[in-house]
Amino acid sequence: MSPPGILLVQDNFLGAERLRVLLEASGYTVVGIAGRTDGAIELAERHRPQLAIVDLMLEIDVDGIHTATTLARSFGLKILITTGFPDFVTEAEGAAELACAVLKKPYTDDEVLVAVARCLG
Repeated sequence: MSPPGILLVQDNFLGAERLRVLLEASGYTVVGIAGRTDGAIELAERHRPQLAIVDLMLEIDVDGIHTATTLARSFGLKILITTGFPDFVTEAEGAAELACAVLKKPYTDDEVLVAVARCLG
């Protein structure tokens, strides 16, 4: 049985690459990295991952909540939100209702792995 596929939707390349390395070293399969909604949809269509890790604010594109909602509704993905915003912004955006977990930046490797395991468990 192959490990669950994870899609990274992050517009910060270094942060996304750090997540990819951590997840793959922990036995997960990262199906791709997208910095925009259209790239995320293309990767989700092609690879059918189980989880998307989506940054709350995608500077180049629309906000991460829009992207996460599209991925959840169109592909049934579980959503893990990453954010540097305070709780009141995250709550106003509706992240808690959409996501299986919300990680506040800066987060540790252990926090990422616990959140991913909770979302996929």
